Amino acid sequence: RDPLDLPTRPQIVKEGTEVTISCSHDDSSLLVMLWYQQKADNHSLTLIGSGYANSAQTYEGQFEKQFELTREDTLRGALIVRSAKPSDSAVYFCAFVVCSGAYPAYFGEGTRLTVLEYNVTAPTVKILPPSSKECKNKKKTLVCVASGFYPDHVSVFWQISGENVKDGVATDNNAVRKNESYSITSRLRVSAEAWRLPDRTFTCTVTFFNGTGYEPYSDSVKGTLGKSI
Repeated sequence: RDPLDLPTRPQIVKEGTEVTISCSHDDSSLLVMLWYQQKADNHSLTLIGSGYANSAQTYEGQFEKQFELTREDTLRGALIVRSAKPSDSAVYFCAFVVCSGAYPAYFGEGTRLTVLEYNVTAPTVKILPPSSKECKNKKKTLVCVASGFYPDHVSVFWQISGENVKDGVATDNNAVRKNESYSITSRLRVSAEAWRLPDRTFTCTVTFFNGTGYEPYSDSVKGTLGKSI
């Protein structure tokens, strides 16, 4: 089993804030703690530094001034961002190994840090009904557009008459930034028969993390019995 216990709740902070990301595990044989940074535009992990408990931590050169690694004991440690800058926005991972060398590393799930450049802004959500250009008796596509939000901590899900649905759903992998805000699009494909039932309600909900909690923002449309689309 994975011995790590690393909090995965995102952290959203203002520029200049000191940020502490803690990490712990339950296997006393894992002596070395390592910290990694993963930027949004780069899927690879960059080592920040590592070390044993009760000894000086070592750093990769570019990180020594901005970051501090601490170890309370063999099982616990932390990464401190001394004065967070927007360029520090990334996902941070801790890992443990028995000792330096060719040993397997055990990773936590990562903590996402966002250092704000602008004010937190909730999304506007709008469902666009199927286009009249889609074939009359084929699948119908509903498009959900969430826009104007910052930062990009969002997830999207669909419901049909209150029931969660995953089949036929395609959501952008990442929100797209334009100027000071983001947008994201999700599509739901349903049968023409399902779309024409007037008692059906199609709802798109965007869950937005505003720095303190998760808030839902939704839009809904009804089926269209007797209409030609």
